[in-house]
Amino acid sequence: MSTVNQTIPKKAIRWTPRLIRRLRRKRTLAEFGAIIGATTNTVWRWEDGRVEPDAEHGRLLSELAERERFLKDWKLAGSGVLVSDLEAASYKLSAELQRTLERRTRSLRE
Repeated sequence: MSTVNQTIPKKAIRWTPRLIRRLRRKRTLAEFGAIIGATTNTVWRWEDGRVEPDAEHGRLLSELAERERFLKDWKLAGSGVLVSDLEAASYKLSAELQRTLERRTRSLRE
């Protein structure tokens, strides 16, 4: 029996210099490069915006980000939140919508 996770491919992340720097955190360029199989100079060029990671390194960056729950609490502009667990996110969204409607109804009654 297949699940939704198996049938819907994950959206690829566009690895910008800022995202790569944030994923690297306090690791040195050499340490970070060793983790994802890239040279120190290559990581530096990604962070400087001179080149973008190729498809294979992009996949490795995404795997590292997933292992470290890198995007777990990132917020989007506005009120959206990046989520990986759609069922839990749907529940939270429904609960937040319910609370918003209740507050709005109370304010209209007053």
